[in-house]
Parts: sequence; C-alpha cells; structure tokens
Amino acid sequence: MPALAITDTAGVYGAVRFMQAARRLGVRPLIGCELEVDGEPIRILARSKSGYSQMTRLLSHAHRDQPNGEARSDLATVTRHNQDLFFFTDTDREHRLQELQDALGRANVFVELVHHLRPQDGWVMSQRAAMARRCQAQVIATNQVRYHVPSRRPLHDVLVAIKHKASLDEVRGMLHPNAERCLKAGDQLRPLFKDYPEALALPAELAQDCDFDLDFRGVRFPGFTVPDGETPFSYLYRLTQEGARQKYHPITPAVARRLQRELDVIEKTGLAEFFLINWDLMRFARENGVPGQGRGSAADSIVAYVLGITRVDPIEHNLLFERFLHEEMTSTPDIDIDFSTAHREQVIQYIYEKYGWERTGMVCNVVTYRPRLAIRQVGKALAFPPDLLDRLAKSVDRWFSEGIEDSMGFELPKDVIGSQTWLQFIKLCSEIQGFPRHLSIHVGGMLVTGEPLVDIVPVEPATMDGRIVVQFDKNDVEDLGLIKMDMLGLRTLSVVAETLEMVERETGVRPYLDALPLNDPEVFA
Repeated sequence: MPALAITDTAGVYGAVRFMQAARRLGVRPLIGCELEVDGEPIRILARSKSGYSQMTRLLSHAHRDQPNGEARSDLATVTRHNQDLFFFTDTDREHRLQELQDALGRANVFVELVHHLRPQDGWVMSQRAAMARRCQAQVIATNQVRYHVPSRRPLHDVLVAIKHKASLDEVRGMLHPNAERCLKAGDQLRPLFKDYPEALALPAELAQDCDFDLDFRGVRFPGFTVPDGETPFSYLYRLTQEGARQKYHPITPAVARRLQRELDVIEKTGLAEFFLINWDLMRFARENGVPGQGRGSAADSIVAYVLGITRVDPIEHNLLFERFLHEEMTSTPDIDIDFSTAHREQVIQYIYEKYGWERTGMVCNVVTYRPRLAIRQVGKALAFPPDLLDRLAKSVDRWFSEGIEDSMGFELPKDVIGSQTWLQFIKLCSEIQGFPRHLSIHVGGMLVTGEPLVDIVPVEPATMDGRIVVQFDKNDVEDLGLIKMDMLGLRTLSVVAETLEMVERETGVRPYLDALPLNDPEVFA
C-alpha cells in the first residue's frame, strides 16, 4: 500500500502522528477530514500545503457556534475554502452531485463507490456509477474505513453507543451490519470492483497529486518587535550584557565565556526570538507584580538567568547548558514558567493582546479512557445495571490489574462471570484503555505562531469563555517545530504574592525577591 489517507471526523487530530508513522514506513501520507456539509458527510483531501491551510480554516469555521467537539458547514462556506482540495461524496442524488460540481469545480469532485458485501451494494454501486457518468464525474473506489481490522468492529460499535449516550440495542439502527469497513488491500478490493477498473486506478493517481509536509518551522515565531536598528539577536545580546552587569559584580572571565558560548548556540539555532518572548513575559510579570519564575532545564542557561527568566545561577551551581540547548537540537528548548495561580490569567491575556487572537491559542490535551470511566461507559453500552457498574468502578484499583474473580472485593454469580457478555465487557474495557475520548485545554501550553493559527491547525471554542483550543497536543506542536509557551499556575507563588502585599502594607516597602540572599543564616536558623 504505497499511500494512505486519514480523514478524521471534523478535524485533523491524528494528522501529525499519522504522517510521521507513514513516513517511517515509506508510505505516502495524505491528510484530509470528513465534514458534515448541508447535513451530508463529505470527505476532503488536501493536495498541497496551501490546500491544507484552506482545510484548517474551513474546519475552524465549522466548529464555530457548534456544540463542543462538533462541526458543521454549508456549501457556500466550503466554496470559499476550496482551493487545492479534492472532495469525495457518496450521494445518490444527481441534483446534489451537480450542486457540488458547480460550487467546487467538476474536476475536484469525485463519486465514491463502496461495496461492503451487503445484498444491495452491487446495485447501488451501478446506479451511482451511472449517475456519475451522466454528470461527467469520476468515480473512485473507497472502503470508508472505520477500523483497521475486522476484530475492532465491536469497539467501534461501543464507541458509537457511547457517543449517543445509549446502549448498543438503542443505536442498532446506526451500526453497520458487518465488519467490512476495515482497511483492505488491493487484492481484496479488486474482485468487488472488477467492473470499475477506473475507480480502482484513481486513488493511486490522486495520491501522486497530494504531496506535502507539515513543517512550520519557518513560521514558528510571531515576529518579536525590536527597537529600530536592532535585529532579534542584537537586541538579545544587548539585554544579556545589561543583565549580566546586574547579576554579577564583577563579570568574571568564566561568566563572559559562558555567556558568549550560549549566545553563539542561540544564534546558530535561530532562537533569539524564543528567548525574547520569554523575557518579555517575565518583564510584564515583574512590572505588574505577578510572581513568576522559570524552572526545569532552562535553569542550566546563563542567558535565561541574566534575562530574569530563571533565578538559579548556573555558574555558581555548575549547571550544564547542553542539557537545555545544543546545536544539534531539532526541537525548540523547553522553558516552563510558573506564575501565581491567582495572576496567571493576566499573563495569558497579555499574550492575546500582544500577538493577536489570530495567532494565539491554547494547546489541547487529549483526554483518554482510564479504567473507571471505561467500566462505566462500556458497561452502559452493554446495558449493565447501574448499581453493578457503580460497584465495579469503585473497585477498579483492585480488580482491573489482577485476576478479576480474586480481587473484585465482592462476588458475582458464576453464570455472570462465565457469560459471553461478561467476557466481551472485559475485552472491550481493555481495548478502550488509552483511546481518545475528548479534547481539553493543556494546563499551561499556549501556541504563538508567525502565520494565522487557523492556517496551521483547526481551532475550536473551549469550554471557558474567550478561549480557543487547537487540535494538536504538546507533542504534535513540538514535532511541527512550533513554539509553545508553558505558563503554569503555582499556588505557592500566589502565597508569595499575598505575603509581599502584606509586607508592603505593614512597612511601606515591597521586598525585591531577587535581592534576598540565599545564604542568610537567620533564615536557616
């Protein structure tokens, strides 16, 4: 199979991991989506990077004003975002096909032929092919894949039931009658489409026309504004020299050498803007009385120290800069900054205001199924009694990782334990572990880009008012070469903020934390 396409429903959630896995195996990855347009599903494939951006803009628009996780669009909106895209429909209505062709271009709309071994499929396929001929549309053989192997069909059916908050019996009409929507090789499909060789040949032709990489390193910085006559690096150099004079009295040869070595690496890796952005955040925090400090491997950097991002002297503590950044690194170094929980929102709003809502968004966190939730939702789909599910879920810490009969903490009748339904329940609970459930907002990750965010990744409204979340998680963002700022809330720093305010109220003077000696014998006493 030389090429493979992924068409997630209403998004590109799996695109980055899919593309990397495909490249490793020598398979050409095609990136697309499935979107509800005027109440009917349409599959979309991006032909180029610009087509991909059109698709992410369309998806962002489709999520606007919709229930959480859902997306819908109309043909007029799709028409405004149809450059460099292929569209695939399984409509059986000639009027609808002509409508799509008129709006999106006849050469870009393809009619899907599918055969899932149902009695009516042969007739339906012949009628659809005849409709395509009348409308001068090309036909393409697809299998509308929902799982990679037939044995995954039961999990797919349970996920449908979970989505609709119902049991399998209640959603029976929405489920497919067999397990034929799996990933099939060419020799499995050829007998089904023997009368339509052109439909079998077309996927390979289209795959040759869809070739691009998701690499956004060229737009990973939003363009940090520096004074006239300065470049980002020259401005960073000036700030570090000023910071070094404040931190070190006097500047020793060891400090000068270390500072120059780090600046050389920063220049070679093109990360001056990255340091300036984080310096600017800390400057804003200090000027507005928001306690904050960097942590983690960033403390190994003297540049981060003299810029006020971190508070640990790497010279005094003999810390290794290469743990944080070196010339061979392909990803952006990680700077985690803790801010007072009570004040973090001020910093987030500052980023939105400085870089614009079009270029900023919260990184998502993919919430996956854990044992307790798996038990409750799989059990509900299998119509288990609520009281039984409650007892099972509450005993999950014991029984889920051990022998069930020995560790449940209560006894079930032997006819239940040995029943087919019980065995299916255990198997499905195991299979669903780690399976994606929904998106949430990452605790502190914020994405800032040099191009409009919606050209890089679809965005969705978050549960919190005034926030948007992107469809990529922190690993996806790093793999794409984008810059992610980690701004975490730390309650301890909220206490520090309250303490400083109390001292200032009582004495009229606000302590400057960086001036406090770390070796004060009275503090240790």
